[in-house]
Amino acid sequence: MSEPPVMQRLGLRYVEWRERRLGASELQVDPHYLDEAEQRALLRIQWRLVGSAALLGTASGLVCALAEVWADEALAGDPYAGWGAEARYWAFLGSVIGVAALLEVALLYLGSLRAVHAIARTAGTPLFVTEADASPGSPMAAALVRAALELPNPPPQGYAIDPLREVSRLRAVAIGLLYKAKVGLSSFLIKLVLRRAAGRAALRAWLPFVGVPVTAFWNGVVAYVVIREARLRAIGPSAARRFGELLQLPEGREQPERAELVWRAVAATIVRTHELHPNVAALMEVLRERMGEAPHDELDDTSRFLERLAVAPEEDRRVALRALAVAAALDGRIDGDERRLVHDAGRASGLELHPRDLARLRRRFVAGRHIDASLLEPLAREPGGAPGGLPSGQAEPSS
Repeated sequence: MSEPPVMQRLGLRYVEWRERRLGASELQVDPHYLDEAEQRALLRIQWRLVGSAALLGTASGLVCALAEVWADEALAGDPYAGWGAEARYWAFLGSVIGVAALLEVALLYLGSLRAVHAIARTAGTPLFVTEADASPGSPMAAALVRAALELPNPPPQGYAIDPLREVSRLRAVAIGLLYKAKVGLSSFLIKLVLRRAAGRAALRAWLPFVGVPVTAFWNGVVAYVVIREARLRAIGPSAARRFGELLQLPEGREQPERAELVWRAVAATIVRTHELHPNVAALMEVLRERMGEAPHDELDDTSRFLERLAVAPEEDRRVALRALAVAAALDGRIDGDERRLVHDAGRASGLELHPRDLARLRRRFVAGRHIDASLLEPLAREPGGAPGGLPSGQAEPSS
C-alpha cells in the first residue's frame, strides 16, 4: 500500500495532538444516531466554520484589493516606462497575493481540521481506539482529515474494482481543475461582465474589490461542503454496520450466488460514483466479515451485474437491490449515474425501487435518525406497489 500524501499525514498529526490535548471523549455505541443535543451541537460547529471561512475570504480579498489599488497608483505610473516598472508592479502585487493566499489556506485548513475533530467528538465516533491506531492507517481519522483538506479518496485496495472504469480520465481531471479554479474564474467572469455593463473609468476605483465577496462566498460554500462531508464520514461506518445487520446477508460461504450478487451491486455504485467513499468502504468491510472475500472476476462490470441480477432467484434479487440502495445512499448523495443504475437494476430484477423510497433512506441516514427494517422493506417491492411511507405521526427529517 502506498504512503498517504504529506498533507494527510500532517493533518493526522494535528488531529492526534488535539485528541491528546483534549483527552478521551465519550464514545457512543451507535454514532449514526444523533439526538437533539448532538444535532444542535453539530449545527453550531457547522455554521461557526462557515462564518469563519467567509470572514477569512473577506479579509484575504480586501488585502489583495487594497494592494492592487495602491500598486495602480504608486507603481503602475507611465505605461511607457518600460519593463522595470512593470516588473516592480507585478512583483509587489504577486508577493502580496501569494502571502495572503498562503495564510488564508493555512488558516482554512486548521479551522477545518478543528471542526472535523469536534464533529467526531460530538457524535461519539472513535478516532484512535488504541495507541497503534494513531497512524496514517487509522481509517476513521484518515477519512475525516481527507474531508477537511479536500483530498481525494484512495482507490480500492484488495478489490477488483476500478472506480474510473466508465469515465474518461481526461474528464475527471478537467472537472477537478475547474473546481480548484472556481474563485479566480468567478472573479474574472464577474469583472468581464461589469466592464461591459459600465464604462471602464466608472469601475476603475472599485473593480479590484469584486473579488472580495466572491472569495467570501466560495470559502463559505467550501466550508459547508467540508463540514457536511465530515459529518457523513463520522456517522457512516456505524450506519454501515447497522445496515449490514438489516440486510439478509449470507453467512460465511453459504449462498455464494447471493453473496456475489451483493458484492457486484456495491461495486456497481462505486463505478457509477467514480470513487470509493469511506462509508461504502466501511460497508464493504462488513460484507467481507459476513460473507467472506469478494470475487475477483471483473467485479466492477456493471453490465455483468445487471445480467446476473436478471436471472437470479427472487430473494437474491431483493437482497442485492437493497444492498445497492444502501451503498448508493451511504455517501449522502445520489447523482444521475447512480439513478440510472438504480433504474436499470430495478428493471432487470423485475422488482421496483421507487426513487421516493431511496430518497427517504438517504435523508434518514444523513439526518442521523434511527435506522430500522422499515427503511429497507419498501426498497424492493413487487411492481405497482405504493411507495413506502412513514409511520403515522412521524415527520420526515430534513437533509
